[in-house]
Amino acid sequence: MPIKYYIKLYKLAKSRNKSEKDYFDFEKFQAEMVIKSLKRKDVRLKGAKVLDIGSGRGGYSYALNKNGAHVASLDIDSERFALNSRRFVNADAINLPFKPSSFDIVFCSSIIEHLEEPEKLILEIKRVLKKGGICYLSFPPFWSPVGAHQFKPFHYLGEKMAIKLARIFYKVRSYSSYNDEYGRLYVMTISKAKRLIRDSRLRIISISTRHFPVNFAKAPLLSEFLTWHVEFLLQK
Repeated sequence: MPIKYYIKLYKLAKSRNKSEKDYFDFEKFQAEMVIKSLKRKDVRLKGAKVLDIGSGRGGYSYALNKNGAHVASLDIDSERFALNSRRFVNADAINLPFKPSSFDIVFCSSIIEHLEEPEKLILEIKRVLKKGGICYLSFPPFWSPVGAHQFKPFHYLGEKMAIKLARIFYKVRSYSSYNDEYGRLYVMTISKAKRLIRDSRLRIISISTRHFPVNFAKAPLLSEFLTWHVEFLLQK
């Protein structure tokens, strides 16, 4: 990936919380990069029925639609959604309001680490996928430098200290734990995700590091610490 893409990604990430549009632009740019990677892996979007779980401001859904997919965008918080999809569904990721075998592709980015029962998400994804269907599942592993989201990198010092320091340095709300309100965070690791996926009997096609030329996600022992954002490509 040319260096100019990393520079743009950094600038968008830095300004993403300034406005809803800034966050949408950040999502859309990341989605465009992910879609290029998916195409290199022979994942066809044109004409595919795609479910975008945790669609947020709509940037991923917008990019998927622009590449010819028929997208259903789902999020539990309808107020945050920038209406950039032809179809938006206000629902819970662990109780998807769709019939079995409804989608060719499920796209799920940075959601699983916010769920207390992530195994239910995996099973729901499997249920709504068609036979042979593809799932793109990604998240920042908890023990990576950015894995604790608004508490990074203080999570290496323990939960209580991370919360205390995040209040001081980031001016975050007065959390009492990582998961005490909307946006709650749970410890999700690459090894745990692998176990949940294998228990569901979905097939792992590939594991990679998002937007990075070196695939730290497969590094023995160090993958949890070096992989800033892991990508799983799964098949039913």
